[in-house]
Amino acid sequence: MLSRVAENLYWISRYVERADNVVRLLADAFQMELETGRTWVDGPRPLERVLKILSIDIQSIQDENVPSVERIEEILRELTFERKNDYSVLSMLGRARENARSVQEALSTEAWSQINQIYLYLISPRATERFNTGAYRYFQKLKKDCTLFTAIIETTLPRTEAYHFLMLGRYLERVDILSRIIAVHASLLKETKGSGPWLLPWTNLLRVYSANEAYMRHSGERIDPPGVIRYLLLEEDFPRSMRFALSRCLKNLRAVAGSSIGASSQAERHLGRLESDLRYIDIDEVLNKGIGEFLEGVQNTCAQVGSEIHQAYFRT
Repeated sequence: MLSRVAENLYWISRYVERADNVVRLLADAFQMELETGRTWVDGPRPLERVLKILSIDIQSIQDENVPSVERIEEILRELTFERKNDYSVLSMLGRARENARSVQEALSTEAWSQINQIYLYLISPRATERFNTGAYRYFQKLKKDCTLFTAIIETTLPRTEAYHFLMLGRYLERVDILSRIIAVHASLLKETKGSGPWLLPWTNLLRVYSANEAYMRHSGERIDPPGVIRYLLLEEDFPRSMRFALSRCLKNLRAVAGSSIGASSQAERHLGRLESDLRYIDIDEVLNKGIGEFLEGVQNTCAQVGSEIHQAYFRT
């Protein structure tokens, strides 16, 4: 496969996965900021947490105890429609669509049609109107659109190199952004006081990751912040967990490299080491010492692996 085609496929899935996560975070922030009407004197605001996750300057809302509704809507609008913002939904899905347009021959007709339709909807007057009349429903539509694109990839592509590069991008992005989301929430552990409003961020985190029912069945219907972190990091059977995503990263990287089990490249060695760390980690000890350092290490590994994949497969 040409390196240009492989790189575009890899980034299509990274951008769609990133956009899907941002949409989920924005939907939750909108619901908590505007629909509940709460004042957030008991910890960081939902929107502030989103900005921290995306490494965006949060000074604009830290200066105000209760930002105006207009300011909240302005920030949500910018993170949705601002082309110049690298983390806006429009920017990310626009780049995914451009990459897909240049490699249509490697995608199914249905996959290209779906990503193209998402983008055309985003730039249409209908999208702005729907956002203005009901942002939460608008975000829910985008979430379903991203999920449908992922499902189309799964059900229409043969398991060739094209498919494996798409999966490699998706799951590496999932590991990276999940580490950032958990890091921001882990900073709330000392502020969590057992019940009531203190558990809202953790309930919301499960909702963002469509993990409510799965976690409740696993834990016996009790929201426990360390338990939520443990579940999203280590539950190997849950498709949005870090351990699950890492195992899929390795599987698809090995398929691309044509290697058997065992480290045959720098990227594979680094992913394998991280997967091993997760497999044998004493999560309670890590939580007691502070999980921030571990999650920062995950982010560094993701950046390193991304660079090594680029060097190995995308350089011409």
